[in-house]
Amino acid sequence: MIEILDSGYHITIQDRGRTGFSKYGVPLSGSMDYISSNNANSIIGNSIDEPVFEITMMGGKFLFTEEVDICISGAVFEVKLNNNSIDNNTIIRAQKGDILNFGKALKGFRIYLAISGGFDSELILKSSSYYENITSSTVVKKGDTFDLFRNKTIPSSYINYPELIFENIIEVSRGPEFNLINGNDSELLQEQFFTVSSNNRMGYFFENGLSSNNFSIITTPVIPGTIQLTPSGKMIALMKDGQVTGGYPRILQMNYNSISILSQKKQGDNIRFKLINLS
Repeated sequence: MIEILDSGYHITIQDRGRTGFSKYGVPLSGSMDYISSNNANSIIGNSIDEPVFEITMMGGKFLFTEEVDICISGAVFEVKLNNNSIDNNTIIRAQKGDILNFGKALKGFRIYLAISGGFDSELILKSSSYYENITSSTVVKKGDTFDLFRNKTIPSSYINYPELIFENIIEVSRGPEFNLINGNDSELLQEQFFTVSSNNRMGYFFENGLSSNNFSIITTPVIPGTIQLTPSGKMIALMKDGQVTGGYPRILQMNYNSISILSQKKQGDNIRFKLINLS
């Protein structure tokens, strides 16, 4: 069993998300950084469908009441198993009574903890991903306990470009309403850095933007990675808990790699967009 001794700043349980329920208004959810989540599960020998703990910015303390292998992947945090620092993307054996303690993020913003064989978590609409009004919890709490499963694992050394998440270039393709913006703004998108302001699992906002506008479209479907343009010229990058419809022009679209990169950025970080063509 795992017991939460400290709930940290913002820790949730995530998996690959609730695919197929957007027609009912249910967001996809799932791991913000799928690269790191998949790495943690794959290295430990789990299916990439196994839930993981997503730890944001700082904090979190886990007590293990039985022996189990673990793996962390994603941002670089101050992490100690008892009094010993541990590394990302490495299989670590936790013994009965061991305490895993997460300090602050040193590089990046989100780190993932995978447990060998998986752990018990609430399954709703084919997913364990926390989301308000869908699951009974929105974050893990002090005193929460999770039974360990012993699903078959296959040791693996698979790592999918773990350094990619620290890039500051975000590849994007043209969105359905890209042609609404003028030529100057089109060039500006790729020439200047954009600074992250407020952000959460629903969306990322940027301090600087494009020209103000009076574009108007009917409410249309949006997906994680859709970048909308507001009348003030500010952009909103929808993330994993983002809504399923929106009324702002969809000028750009990120793929899952780009979502992973952006999800590792915090307030004040700078990114640059790189426009690519979908093949």
